[in-house]
Amino acid sequence: MLSASAAIGSAGAIALVWALVQFKIIAAIPVKSLDDDETKPLKEGKTSSETTERLNEIYCAIYDGAESFLQAEYKVCFQFIAFFGLVVFALVSWGTGWDYWQGGFTALSFWLGALTSMASGYLGMKVAVYSNVRTTISAQKPGYTSCFNTAFRAGAVMGFALCGMGLLMLYATLLAYRMHYDDSEQWTVLTEVITGFGLGGSCIAMFGRVGGGEL
Repeated sequence: MLSASAAIGSAGAIALVWALVQFKIIAAIPVKSLDDDETKPLKEGKTSSETTERLNEIYCAIYDGAESFLQAEYKVCFQFIAFFGLVVFALVSWGTGWDYWQGGFTALSFWLGALTSMASGYLGMKVAVYSNVRTTISAQKPGYTSCFNTAFRAGAVMGFALCGMGLLMLYATLLAYRMHYDDSEQWTVLTEVITGFGLGGSCIAMFGRVGGGEL
């Protein structure tokens, strides 16, 4: 019979592999406007080479802008989670009769959840910018199937990568904490300290919604 650890680990690994497969399919689309005899250029009066040059120019500008935005946003996020993690540690420790282990584990869960969410957001933004220009290229083809599939695969990369990373990180954290809370009677405390993981992820998602909506 398949153990729980094997099932969870396999699910997370499959999600990450599938995200990589979808990304490879997107990456196979060249950033090059289709020839004039295949379809009309994106803009009247432009040749395919001129359109390709313009696409790359816009793509590079958006890429640089997204990178600058992420650096500015995540600088604030790092400061926030560093401070708020200490607040979580103090409040949980105080609320449990100064149980510093429980406070420390909850704060660590918060930091891990926040970092996982930040990594997912960074990946999502990169993939979105990377895929946008290729979706535009695909939209030059007749019909909507090609461009829809490209955009859908870009979303799948973010979705599966987020779920895979979150699942593996959360389960690894649970296994690590179980070494301290090895008695089954302490597992209620274990489930309480792990809730910090969700709080950390939600806090970063809040920044993403307010700052740019990439999470």
